[in-house]
Amino acid sequence: MTELRIDKTSYGMTSPMGSDDAYLVCLNFRMQTAHELWCDGRSVCSMAYEAGTTYLLDLRRDPFAYIGDPLHSLYFYMPRRAIGEVSEDLGGSSVGDIALQPGECIEDSIIMSIGQALLPILRNPSTFHQPLVDHLLQGLCAYLASNFGGPSTASSMVKGTLAPWQQRLVTQMMRERLFEGISVAELAEACGLSAGALVRGFKKSTGVPPHQWLLSRRVDLALELMADPDASLADVAFDAGFSDQSHFSRVFTQKMGVTPGLWRKSLAFGRKVEAA
Repeated sequence: MTELRIDKTSYGMTSPMGSDDAYLVCLNFRMQTAHELWCDGRSVCSMAYEAGTTYLLDLRRDPFAYIGDPLHSLYFYMPRRAIGEVSEDLGGSSVGDIALQPGECIEDSIIMSIGQALLPILRNPSTFHQPLVDHLLQGLCAYLASNFGGPSTASSMVKGTLAPWQQRLVTQMMRERLFEGISVAELAEACGLSAGALVRGFKKSTGVPPHQWLLSRRVDLALELMADPDASLADVAFDAGFSDQSHFSRVFTQKMGVTPGLWRKSLAFGRKVEAA
């Protein structure tokens, strides 16, 4: 488990969380009015959530998020294997998944109570009691298995989509070559596919072709760079990997609905309001 606090606004995009056969159970102590979740390279949830709610991140789906407001959350790492084992110990069939949709928030007094019991233990090392922590975490795992467990969907794949490992590999390669770009042929070779099959499979998996996915990640980077009021839009365009400011402006406006200049003015206005 990990406690995370972010006290500033407009933190931006989180780093990729890696790939694992596990969940992160996210218990939120502060409300978020500006929050968006991506899984498998596509936006799956864009909504506010209240303080006291819980949602899940499926680490098999390469999740990352945009955080707009100050954040205070407690994250529990739950391997799917552990959830299945505890469900069998309780006398039920082996549970494969937690039956919550990506970004779906629930208010649950049991999860909140376990989190509140763990917070003072985390904050005061002198009171840390490993058997108590283990007991509380095992109880949370059993509670999730009993109340939110569902059948495994790991083996279900939509025909024509990329395999999970292929999608993870392609998105990782594009992130690593965000500035200079990468050819479809290179991505296809890494996946053992033809260029056409790679493009079709990626679009069916994520909803967009590889080039559009890459442009969206460049816009994400540009949003972070634009938080610096001293950075010119020309510098932002270059540092985010766009060919020139005109190209940056076209892509940004298409994806965000406003020009980069208007977006920056809204950031400046927000800073003035906070200062007042």
